[in-house]
Amino acid sequence: MTKVVVTGLGAVVPHGDDIDNVYERVIRGENECGRITRFDPTGYACQIGSEVRYSVEAPSQVGPYSVHNHALKFTAGAADRALRYAGLEAATGDAMDRRSIVLSTGVGPANIDFLGPIALRVHGLDSDPYKSDLEAFYGQAPEQAEAQGLDEFHLDTAAPLCAVQLGAAHVYNTASACASGSHAVADAAAMIARGESDVVLAGGVCTPVTRVLVPGFAMLQALSTRNDDPAHASRPFDSGRDGFVMGEGAAMLVLESEDHAKARGATILAEVAGWGYSCDSYRLTDPHPEGVGMALCMTRAMECAGVGPEAIDHVNAHGTSTPYNDAAETLAIKKALGERAYKVPVSSNKSMFGHLIHAAGSLEGCLAVKTILGGVIPPTINYETPDPDCDLDYVPNDGREAQVDTVLKNSFGFGGMNVSVVYRRYTG
Repeated sequence: MTKVVVTGLGAVVPHGDDIDNVYERVIRGENECGRITRFDPTGYACQIGSEVRYSVEAPSQVGPYSVHNHALKFTAGAADRALRYAGLEAATGDAMDRRSIVLSTGVGPANIDFLGPIALRVHGLDSDPYKSDLEAFYGQAPEQAEAQGLDEFHLDTAAPLCAVQLGAAHVYNTASACASGSHAVADAAAMIARGESDVVLAGGVCTPVTRVLVPGFAMLQALSTRNDDPAHASRPFDSGRDGFVMGEGAAMLVLESEDHAKARGATILAEVAGWGYSCDSYRLTDPHPEGVGMALCMTRAMECAGVGPEAIDHVNAHGTSTPYNDAAETLAIKKALGERAYKVPVSSNKSMFGHLIHAAGSLEGCLAVKTILGGVIPPTINYETPDPDCDLDYVPNDGREAQVDTVLKNSFGFGGMNVSVVYRRYTG
């Protein structure tokens, strides 16, 4: 197979829009979880989020596509930064046929509930059973939302927007819930390995901190309700964990064939050495309690990379801070790595920026590459009280200097959709 390498990293996430600085903040254990500011969360069971609280520099127009909401700003901004990191400009002509986009597009920035009233008015119906409820719930008449335009509700243009930025003739989307970001990276790597593309921009975007999704996920008992202490709400693998913190942002990686990267004199950051998929379909939201599917995709990723457990130096965990996920992932790591599991540092980046859903795996993939290059393993912060069901080395609270040549990155989604990716130091 063609060797797949990483040449660019880009992110617009709660910790910032410079991936090198994001990594530095993360290895220091700096936290970006706080009380939600995008709307008034008073009265909600969960009032905590991890938001992009700074002004994002992004083009207002990319080709025919208007960058008109914050989700598309995150997308265009992350893509632009990844391409600049890689030293790539948009291709033209026949060269476009060798470039692709694989993007996971999560939830957009507005509340889809408004579409019901809007659709009724478009069809000339006077009866609007939702209007009074929406006015009471949102403090905004549906007419005000209608004036924003239907484009506000969708992220359909995110992937083709990126295609304009890269100069790519092929666009693909991944939709595997919380595994989507890593799924995009894995699919992109497979395309290059099969010789279908020379360059792929892969990643995800999601802006789920909305009036609808926060209470919706809280109803599933997936979110932390530690509202009086947001900074300590995300606590993966700790016995006091009670759910994850919803996060937002976009993150992307530029993947290339080794030959293509070397031919243009690119700086190669790392290798995407292997990837594995599985689906256990145990329940809609809960992972299989024995970690069956999780362990299988880890094993498949290592087999694809041609390495065994002894080669893994660090596990960048899915680590959501939910009672079920963290216990199942711990068990799965032990199944996949055997006795080696007790010697490998395992940490969850989500302890510092929550769960970016569709963008989580790609952001954490960027940080896995930076860990290989930077030699410091990010900590799992807020780890205070050990859980007997979570008995591995979670790099508690402080980053750790280490020689890291191979990282196993896990991403697991609702419905039992599981993806693992092996990132490896590039040695030429």
